[in-house]
Parts: sequence; C-alpha cells; structure tokens
Amino acid sequence: MSELLEYLGTAEQAAETAVEVIRTGLGRVRSISGKGDRDFATDLDYAVEDAVRAFLEQETPGIPMLGEERGRTGDSDSPYEWVLDPIDGTINFAHHSPMFGVSLGLMRNGMPVVGVVFAPMSEERFSAALGHGAALNKQALHATGPSELAEAVVAMGDFPVGEDAAKRNLRRLATLQRLVPKVQRIRMLGTAALDMCWLAAGRVDAVLHERINLWDVAAGTVICREAGVLVTDLDGVDYGDGALSVLAAGPQIHRALLAELG
Repeated sequence: MSELLEYLGTAEQAAETAVEVIRTGLGRVRSISGKGDRDFATDLDYAVEDAVRAFLEQETPGIPMLGEERGRTGDSDSPYEWVLDPIDGTINFAHHSPMFGVSLGLMRNGMPVVGVVFAPMSEERFSAALGHGAALNKQALHATGPSELAEAVVAMGDFPVGEDAAKRNLRRLATLQRLVPKVQRIRMLGTAALDMCWLAAGRVDAVLHERINLWDVAAGTVICREAGVLVTDLDGVDYGDGALSVLAAGPQIHRALLAELG
C-alpha cells in the first residue's frame, strides 16, 4: 500500500472521530462567537478540532497541522501538513441546516495530496488520494458536466461583511452581473468544502471563490482533481498553499469562466 493510501486511511478515521463529536453535540444549544469578516465559530468547532488534533498527534506525530480554530502547530520542517476545517459551514450548522461538513486535507510540499470531507447529516464521505482516484462512500467519482457555459451551475461564496466588505462586494456584484446572463444558475451553498465535493459528484458544474482559506478547500481540491476537475486560482495557476482564490471546473467550463473573469 502506498504511503498516501495509508494517510488517506488515517484521514478517514480522523474524520470519523470528528463526526462522533458533532453527533454528540447535535440538538444542544450552541454558543457562537465572531472571529472577523463573516467568520464565526461555535463551541463545537473547537471541540471537533481538539479531538482531531489529539487523534492525529497520536497517529502521525511528525506531521504538523493547520487548523481553522487553533492555527498552525508542529514540526515546520516536515514536507507534510494536515489542514483542518472542523466544521465547514458553521453558520449553516448553527442555523440547523444540514449543509456542513468536516474537511481534512494533507498537503505535501504545498500541494494537496489527500482529502476527506464528511457531511454528517447526509452520511456522505468524499475522499481521495493523489494518483488513487476519488470516491463518495467508496464509490468511484468521475466528474461529468456540460461543455457550454450556458448549461453550467456555478457555486460561489457568500457575500462578505466587515472590513473592506463594500469594495469586495462591488467586485462580487460585478462578477455576478457578468455571469448571471451567461450561466444556467448561480448557487451559494454556504460551505466551500461541499461546493468542491458537489462539483466532483456532478451536482454543480463549477466552483468560484474570489477569496478563500486553505482549510476550506484543501481536501476538496484533491477530491476534485482525482475526479477529473481542474482546480486553479483566478489567474489560472494550479491551486495550492498560498493561493487566495479558487476556480474549479471541467476543462471547457474552466476555460470559459477564466475568459469571462479575465
């Protein structure tokens, strides 16, 4: 078994650990705190991250971690790094929407090589390792989609609030003004991790986030790529650590969107 498949197995177990914590907390009153620009966390976000950290520190003690809630810890000299969003779609979760999930990726030299996204409410586990394909509940994923932009459903991120929001929202509205007449539909699911996984599964045809964090899409990036999807930033550069945006789609839709956004 390759090293990446071993790490995928570890990531799947870590995601199971996270989901167990989530399930114990469902139905309870949640405390929610603001962290900045449209960025919130519940007490369960921290509990999930702490449980996953403890599991991975035991299973892979030499690999550092970047978590949304606790930041970066561990040996910075390692070529690998775990990247965790304990609950991607926190606002959805806090409002009792099923559209949220645990997102755990493994980076190697700055590029995603293993990814697991577990959506507890739908019992869907998306997973992939570089060179070994992508799967949904162990069934292989091969993304299919339209070749024409007019037939494409495009998932986009939420409108920002807070500092610099007015300027960013002007750009967002300009993007919508360009795209709405040319695509079939725009969707805002409120969870970037599931945006990416739904693209790999053929439920949407493109994902566009003009500003995104690594923990939101690291796992989804390798899942998409292993399903046959292109994943770049908005300049067309392969998505990896340090990228600030993401554009993911099949080759023809990706090319058409880059042309519209350029």
